[in-house]
Amino acid sequence: MRTFTFLFGLFLVIGAFAQKKQLLEDKEIILATAAAQLDSALMPGTKIHEAIIKEGLIGKYVLRVSFREKGDVSSVFVVSANDHDIRSQNRFKDLIHQFRFNFKLPKGRQYRIEHEFDLNALDQQTPTR
Repeated sequence: MRTFTFLFGLFLVIGAFAQKKQLLEDKEIILATAAAQLDSALMPGTKIHEAIIKEGLIGKYVLRVSFREKGDVSSVFVVSANDHDIRSQNRFKDLIHQFRFNFKLPKGRQYRIEHEFDLNALDQQTPTR
């Protein structure tokens, strides 16, 4: 866990100073960074978090997210879903599909990660606008 936290912090610092996406080549670093970026995408203040709250999306999901060269998400597959409705599942899947990772992969490479998301644990407050 310490290694993961260190790597996540390292990539945040590097990402803050770099204008181009960083090229990652090690599979373990790629998957750890992808998981960290998916977690941070649900933090308060992000577009995904705001959409979840605004649209009242619910559920606990395990998604298989495939991504390629430039950090583009190429596919999202629902492995499992609990405490959800179909509207929430489809909309959340679309939000993740539109997500872009902040790193590049070696040319021609594609990776896949299974990640758990618990929308029910997010603060379901009404948006203030």
